Amino acid sequence: MMEESKLLEKLPLKQHLGNIRRVMKLITSLDRSYVPWNAVSILLSAVISYGGMILSAYVLNRIAGEFAFAELFQKVILGVVLLSLGWSVLSILNRRINVKSQMIAEKYLALQQEKIMNMDFSMIDSPRLKELQERIRLENNWGAGIFTVFWCGKGVLESLVRIIGAVVIGIPMISYFQREDMGWLWAVLLLLLLMLGIGLKLYRYFQNMSHYVMFHVPTAEEKKFLWNYVWDFAYGSWHYRYGNGKDVRIYNSYDVMKKWTFDKLQNKDFFKYAVRRPGIGDAGMSGIQTALYVLSQTGAYGIVIMAALKGSMPVGSLILYADCLANIMIQAVYVVTACLELCMAARKQVGILELLELSDEMYKGSLPLEKRSDNQYHIEFRNVFFKYPGSEEYALKNFSLKFKVGERLAIVGRNGSGKTTMIKLLCRLYDPDEGEILVNGVNIKKFRHDEYSKLFSVVFQDYKLFSLMLAENIAADKDYDGEKVRRCLADAGFEERLEKLGEKGIESFLYKDYTDEGVEISGGEAQKLAIARAIYKEAPFVLLDEPTAALDPIAEAEIYGNFDKIAGDKTAIYISHRLSSCRFCDKIAVFDHGELVQTGSHEELLAEEGGVYASLWNAQAKYYEAG
Repeated sequence: MMEESKLLEKLPLKQHLGNIRRVMKLITSLDRSYVPWNAVSILLSAVISYGGMILSAYVLNRIAGEFAFAELFQKVILGVVLLSLGWSVLSILNRRINVKSQMIAEKYLALQQEKIMNMDFSMIDSPRLKELQERIRLENNWGAGIFTVFWCGKGVLESLVRIIGAVVIGIPMISYFQREDMGWLWAVLLLLLLMLGIGLKLYRYFQNMSHYVMFHVPTAEEKKFLWNYVWDFAYGSWHYRYGNGKDVRIYNSYDVMKKWTFDKLQNKDFFKYAVRRPGIGDAGMSGIQTALYVLSQTGAYGIVIMAALKGSMPVGSLILYADCLANIMIQAVYVVTACLELCMAARKQVGILELLELSDEMYKGSLPLEKRSDNQYHIEFRNVFFKYPGSEEYALKNFSLKFKVGERLAIVGRNGSGKTTMIKLLCRLYDPDEGEILVNGVNIKKFRHDEYSKLFSVVFQDYKLFSLMLAENIAADKDYDGEKVRRCLADAGFEERLEKLGEKGIESFLYKDYTDEGVEISGGEAQKLAIARAIYKEAPFVLLDEPTAALDPIAEAEIYGNFDKIAGDKTAIYISHRLSSCRFCDKIAVFDHGELVQTGSHEELLAEEGGVYASLWNAQAKYYEAG
């Protein structure tokens, strides 16, 4: 049973203020001018708004009495020009603020991406981070993310400034109440404020109901009313991709998708559930907000009109003071509602803040790696034990192995026997739980990680190609040597396909994310590009983890033959399920259930009757013989 979202937990005011302070501190660090620019915008907006009200009241008061037309006309023109100029400046300022908001949001996202990229790989695979990522996904599944913080924060400040402005302008109204002996109006005002307080309490109730619907983790019974999961499979979440939906078409599975969507939407019980649960909170908040607005306006004008009936107040002043009083009450309502939304908006960012504040757990070495032109690096696994984060089973147990310089080592074994785990430990994506890995007799933990990683060119099973230029994919850099890229592509067997790309050649984009002229490649071609990237790096150790799984046996033999020549005096480690591809290796290491059970040449291992290697070889050989 999944735990409820943390957003449904009640927090003390101090913690809400702490969340807001943390978020605003981060926003300020991304752009120090953002808050000052907003402050200027808010002040200018209030000045323009109240300036227009004062100008209108002045005109009405002068018209009601004796006035000189020319003088009044000049002052009105001057006031209108100043207000228009203010609106123009405000419009330009707000456009700049909107751009800054976009830039901060992009920087905010970049911070998260940078954190993930620089984080220990072991943490990315840890239950702790998976839980945090799921929390972030749920917290940001509703609303506009960091933009909600912008809008709510600005709304709170804007309302406070408008309240202050209304109070300053409305001070003469207070002295008017006292002069005309209208103390009873304070009682009416207090009654009005009490009604507004009750309304805000109801608003908070409906807000909690809305939040419950949004962030409540559905029970098994409630999941029967959910209808939108299956469509992601068909069209690829929010992005239509040509690769999605192939199985839907091939297996004609539209009917089963329809069952979980359209058919469910036609169910009467679903309709009742949808109307009763998700809508009532939002509808309640909207209704209460409207009622509070009407109550504020009606009450404010009612109070001022009653005051005017008891005394003598110019019509312009009547409207001005009514607007000020209405503004005080309406903006007070907005302050409360915006503060409630701001607290939730800031709270939704706490998961991301915790992600950014995570500290790495792996030891960061500082020892520079010895630069050797002869590539004489010796690697040794010594009594290594390792299990993945959150797992109770060891992926490697008491593993010891040495690599000779220039050696061709093949690693074989059944699925889950620890082959890829060994490569991950060697590349220091993880650290052993016990034992150590040595380079030239020094524990690899002591080396600077950026320097240590330069020792290895790796093609993993789950390699990644980017929607960038072909050359940038091979060089893994924005700067590249074009001739070297072409040579590596030829060595990886991609030369024929490269010729078909025409004039753009290595400057062709992969896939169609950036351009409609992007090139779609097959799985086998993608593996060749991954191998070319490994060749381009020219590292002393070359690690190939199932690099030819998508290739046919003939293409595989060609790749291995070429790669063996290219590797030269480098140490090459191959992981493969096809044992025939390992015959050219100097030594073969056989894994079984996380342990190294055999080592030797192909002939030596076949001679060990009953051994794991012999059984794997015989199981594969009969299929080749049958062909």
